[in-house]
Amino acid sequence: MNDNEQQFDDVAMVRELARRAYPDAVAELIDGANAEEIQASIEPARAAYARVKEEIEAARPATVAQVPAGGMSPAIDPDRLPAAEKIRRGVAASSLTRR
Repeated sequence: MNDNEQQFDDVAMVRELARRAYPDAVAELIDGANAEEIQASIEPARAAYARVKEEIEAARPATVAQVPAGGMSPAIDPDRLPAAEKIRRGVAASSLTRR
């Protein structure tokens, strides 16, 4: 391995370490031909990540409908119930209204 190849491997290793060290950065933007260039690219990559994150969060709905805990019966599609269950429910409902 000559000096050029060794230097390339070292730069690639530093680039990869920087990408792993900054998960809050756009990895593809951390780049450079030497350690100084790689270091200089970290903050712009982090800023780009923060901008994208803010845009995604801004695009989310402001409020999320929440289902109340407990007291709710699950929604049932009557068309999917067997005939016997429909009859049982109908008899139960009619006996409640007769009281």
